[in-house]
Amino acid sequence: MKNCWKILFVLLITSAIGACKKPYSPTIITQAPNYLVVEGFINNGDSTTIKLSRTVQLSDTAKSKPELGAVILVEDNLNNHYQLAEIGNGVYKSAVINLSNAQTCRLHIITTDKKEYASDMVEIDKTPPIDTITHAVINNGIQMMVSTHDAANKVKYFRWDFTETWEYGSYYNSRYKYVNGAITYMTPDDYDNICWINGNGNQILVGSAENLSQSVINNQIITFVDESTGKLALGYSILIKQYALTKEAFEYWQKLKKNTEQLGSIFDAQPSDLKGNLHNLNDANEPVMGYISASNTTNKRFIIGHNSIPLYTPNYYPPPNEYGCVVGHLPFDPADTYNDRLNRLYTQTDSIIYTTYGSGPVTLGYQYAYGGCVDCRLKIQGGYNKKPAYWPDVLP
Repeated sequence: MKNCWKILFVLLITSAIGACKKPYSPTIITQAPNYLVVEGFINNGDSTTIKLSRTVQLSDTAKSKPELGAVILVEDNLNNHYQLAEIGNGVYKSAVINLSNAQTCRLHIITTDKKEYASDMVEIDKTPPIDTITHAVINNGIQMMVSTHDAANKVKYFRWDFTETWEYGSYYNSRYKYVNGAITYMTPDDYDNICWINGNGNQILVGSAENLSQSVINNQIITFVDESTGKLALGYSILIKQYALTKEAFEYWQKLKKNTEQLGSIFDAQPSDLKGNLHNLNDANEPVMGYISASNTTNKRFIIGHNSIPLYTPNYYPPPNEYGCVVGHLPFDPADTYNDRLNRLYTQTDSIIYTTYGSGPVTLGYQYAYGGCVDCRLKIQGGYNKKPAYWPDVLP
């Protein structure tokens, strides 16, 4: 009986505690600060691209709000000015800028509401070349790495980004095309069963030789390419771009990396106070997001074919593949309805003819399938069937 009373007492106390709890509904910020966001860097010896946008609320469906109609200038310590042209969606681009005679420069921005923003004057760094790009097979993919050094031992801090290009194929191979209501043979320029597609890295990649006697970076990890992505099925290329940084720029990128990539729980590193080098010239209290540095860019490309990668998996076809590529038939008979049926196939559906069918030497009609099964450009948005100029005829 005593145990029963104890259990009843505990239940009553628990219920009372639960009844005392009140739901907490935090106040939602309805008006997000309209801060200017500046992305890019001053690219000495090439064209400079800067993207301007405004901060948005976390609940806003728009990922960014481009800043349009601004005037952007690159200004150096010799009083030279180079204006960037607006090319759309908040992106501004200059002609080739040569700052070889200058020591420092800055970015100067005038928005449509006549507010002026500028970066600090920054040193114009000279980026050394990339020495090597190497790879290592790890588990079910390859890890890409870069090595570099500065013979003058001046550059101690580096940043990298990259563009990937990989080859992929459609599940079916067609040599037919539809032109003016009829089926005809493709020319080699029309072949659409092999495509290439580009992708950009989205990680912040920085490295430091600060604690070394020589400015040397060995096997800096750039990215891991998993074979399950299909990027290694036929051929893979990576173009790595390298930028020299000042210590201040390196510390900014390092903090940004920590704030955006390394947060997971209360036991992880917490967000740091991220201050860039851009300012409102008339209001020092207005935050401006971004950091402007200046250097030339060096780059190096690496290409590898699937035969050089010791990963033994069958050929990979991005979806749709054998599970989603159902075959249909377009018979020539009855002949009086053939043209109507052919035109309807191409005007009312997304199916494409890829081969003929028949019994022995007799051709009875065409076989067709969903467009993404036949035309690689329809399989993945952004794919293209013109081989890049740098792509070899025979992959290493």
